[in-house]
Amino acid sequence: MINNSLALMKELTIVILLLPLGAIIGAATERFCRLQDSHARLHNSAVKVAVAYVSAFFILRKSISFDIFGSTMQSHHEYSGPLHAAILTIRLVVFLSGVIVGTVLQPVGLTGGIATGKSTVSKLFSESDTVNGCDPGDTEFVIIDVDGIAHDILLPDKFGADSVYHRLIDEFGEGILRTEGKEITQASEESRIKRNPPIDRRKLGDIVFRDSQKRRKLNSITHPKIIKIMIHQIIMEGLNFTCFSRGKYKQQSPKKKRRVVCVDIPLLFEGGIPMRFLFGTVVVVACSPKLQLQRLQKRNTDLSLEQCKQRIASQIPIEEKARRANVVIQNNSDFDQLKSEVRKVKSEIANIVVGKQRGIELSWLVVGMGILMLFVK
Repeated sequence: MINNSLALMKELTIVILLLPLGAIIGAATERFCRLQDSHARLHNSAVKVAVAYVSAFFILRKSISFDIFGSTMQSHHEYSGPLHAAILTIRLVVFLSGVIVGTVLQPVGLTGGIATGKSTVSKLFSESDTVNGCDPGDTEFVIIDVDGIAHDILLPDKFGADSVYHRLIDEFGEGILRTEGKEITQASEESRIKRNPPIDRRKLGDIVFRDSQKRRKLNSITHPKIIKIMIHQIIMEGLNFTCFSRGKYKQQSPKKKRRVVCVDIPLLFEGGIPMRFLFGTVVVVACSPKLQLQRLQKRNTDLSLEQCKQRIASQIPIEEKARRANVVIQNNSDFDQLKSEVRKVKSEIANIVVGKQRGIELSWLVVGMGILMLFVK
């Protein structure tokens, strides 16, 4: 009896580990299958068939072992009949769920320097490409605004436990709070009524942009929360679960058969290697340093020349970001030229991320291989 209980506990642990394993395999396979040549679809399909076969063979064996931090976790059962079939089916379903999550976890990172026009490009990405009133595209670009998340976590009651409002006050003092007489948004007004004066981002910015140590401290507090919320939204949008949120069903347009999740994230490269691995495709909006400074001065008239230079210097140089990018959008001309460039880039990204050259869906192949092996067994 005790041996059976231990065997079931081990099996449960193995089943739980199959979920992240499936997600990793699904994400890695999709990243690998991005060839764009004439034989890309055949090549990518062959790779996915091989991955599906090996995966199904592994998860449907009687004995599975994982080496975790030097400790081996092994599942081996001698069950037969319906119980044996049920255990293998549960493994397949859990692994398949991970594969589906990993497959949709293919966000496009949209970044750039301050005042390079990234926000304008983000808006153009979310718009439909219309020509003479017709929309020829079949891809929907969903934008996740990390700046918006960063703004909302400063509010005391927007994200609940993920709010950093009180931690920032403890770290930087009450001098970062907005005083009366300043412009107050609706969300800020709610906070003020609850006797929680909103954080003044300009005051906070003046502190951290002058002191790199304080800037690192701010990032250590806010970045984990931002990343957590961002990844949650990426998965929800990728699986299109947001259409059911808050009890409201929002049907996707029948013309939009493909979906690309694009994350507008200013400090993608500053986030280090984990951020770079999260985004398989990175788009950088760039312009000349001289034009960048001019735009920042024009946009933020309350900042001095020195403050503008500090804000630009606090980020990785735009030339370096452009060098690391997969796609670069140069924003040195007028709006019409930028709009034309964005239209071309959207088409290119759609083909890379959700184009037909990706081959057969890995999840369907895993299902097919799994069912085949179950019957063979």
